[in-house]
Amino acid sequence: MSEFGQKPIDIRIFYIIICRILYTEFRIRYAAFICSMLNQSTFTPLRENLGQQVYQHLREKIYRMEIAPGTRLGVSEIAEQMGVSRSPVRDALMMLVNEGVVQVNSTGGYRVIDLNRSYIEDAFVVRRALELAAMPLTMARLDRKRIEALRAKWLAFEHPADVPLEDEIEADQELHKTIAQMSDNPLLIDALDRITSITWLISRFSYSNEEKPHYGQVTAQEHVGLLDAMLAGDALAAVSALDQHLTNAFARSLERLDSLQNS
Repeated sequence: MSEFGQKPIDIRIFYIIICRILYTEFRIRYAAFICSMLNQSTFTPLRENLGQQVYQHLREKIYRMEIAPGTRLGVSEIAEQMGVSRSPVRDALMMLVNEGVVQVNSTGGYRVIDLNRSYIEDAFVVRRALELAAMPLTMARLDRKRIEALRAKWLAFEHPADVPLEDEIEADQELHKTIAQMSDNPLLIDALDRITSITWLISRFSYSNEEKPHYGQVTAQEHVGLLDAMLAGDALAAVSALDQHLTNAFARSLERLDSLQNS
């Protein structure tokens, strides 16, 4: 008997109570964290195509790194903060899963892909194989006007003044999508569309390296060299320039990853 005339509390019950209190506190803090990332005021749900609207909203925040790689995405929390039911949130998350930027956990939950070394390496292995296969097909169907327009855009990026990061990243995606589209191979185009969604996120991750502000200028020089080879009609030189660019892009991504891990 204790001094208060009661039986001592079972230590197991005590631990269960403590765990429940800590879990409740975690849920409250996590909901607040998701709320701060989603910024409810930027989303106004409409009646039609809610799933598509939620998808576009989440996709933009993921690509802008406002929702960081590796972040867990709770269906209930997102639905509550965005003022919608859970069904369109699930639809949106499955669209992002199909796009390759969100993955399903073993427990059935969702998480933004974690840009670790192994994942980045896997993505670039696939991207390199597909883009190098596309280049000879593209050279046989070259649209010179499109390539010339891309070259003019990237020449301007070689000497940046106040070029927004978004412009460089969108131009990067445009260039690589153009290579895919000009191949005129539907299966290759579909495969590259999926992998470029992932590598676009990796590119944003690499461009955000504040310790290497010249990355954009280096990328511009590589792109101009690639486009020059394409305009010269030299398929072998174009394949070589593309291969070197992808190798360098992979190295920059790993350098960015290492700088974060060492910080």
